Amino acid sequence: MSGISRDFAPPFKLISPFFMIGTIFYFFSMIALFAFDSEASFVQLSTIGWVHLYLLGFVMMIIFGAMAQLVPVVIEVGHAAVDFFYIIWPMLTLGTILMVSAFAFSLPLLPYGGMVVLISMIIFGANLFATLKLGDHKSIVVSSMKASNVFLLLGILSGFVMALSFGGMIDIDPMNWLKAHVYAVFGGYVLLTIMGISMVLLPMFGLSHGFSEKPMELAYRLMNFGVGGV
Repeated sequence: MSGISRDFAPPFKLISPFFMIGTIFYFFSMIALFAFDSEASFVQLSTIGWVHLYLLGFVMMIIFGAMAQLVPVVIEVGHAAVDFFYIIWPMLTLGTILMVSAFAFSLPLLPYGGMVVLISMIIFGANLFATLKLGDHKSIVVSSMKASNVFLLLGILSGFVMALSFGGMIDIDPMNWLKAHVYAVFGGYVLLTIMGISMVLLPMFGLSHGFSEKPMELAYRLMNFGVGGV
C-alpha cells in the first residue's frame, strides 16, 4: 500500500461525535456489567440488550467514525455526501437507545429502534459505495470495504426481521435468523473491515512496504466464502 494523504479527510468536527458518543456508550455498558447476572443465558433479553448497548453504541459507532475519516484518505477522493454523517450518528444513537430500552422495558418498541438503526446504516452504506465509485483506487482494501458493507446490510436486515418478530409484528421464530444476523455483522462486517484497514494501518505504523498481499487475498476469499456459506 502506497503512502496515504490526509488531504481528503473530513473535518474533525464531523467525526468527533462518533467517538464521544461511542465512549459514553462504552462507559454505560461497563457500568451495566456490575448488575449483570453471570448465569444469564445468551437468549435472555437482558443479555441481548447489553450486547446491543455495547456493540451498536460503542463498537459500531467507533467503526463508523473511523471509516468516515479513513475511507476518503485511502481512496484519495472526498465523500460523495459527507453531510450524511451529521445525521448518521444521531440516528444510530437514537436507534441504540430505543433498542436497549425495548429489551429492558417494552419489546413493542424494538421494531422502531431497529428501523432507525437500519436507516442509519443504509445511509452509511450508500455513501460508502457512492464514494468508492468516485475513486479509481483498486486494491484488496477497497474490495474488503465493499464486501464488508454488503454483509453489514444483510446482517442488519436480518436483525430487523428479528426485531419485527420480537415486537409482535410478524409471526416467525427469531432464533432461526440469529445465525445470519451474527455471522454477517461480525464475520462479514467487523472482521472484514478490520482485515482491510489493517492493510493500511500496519504498514503505515510499521514502516513496512513492498510485502506480498497474497495472504490477505486468501484470507479475504476464505472469510467471504465462510460467512456466505453460513
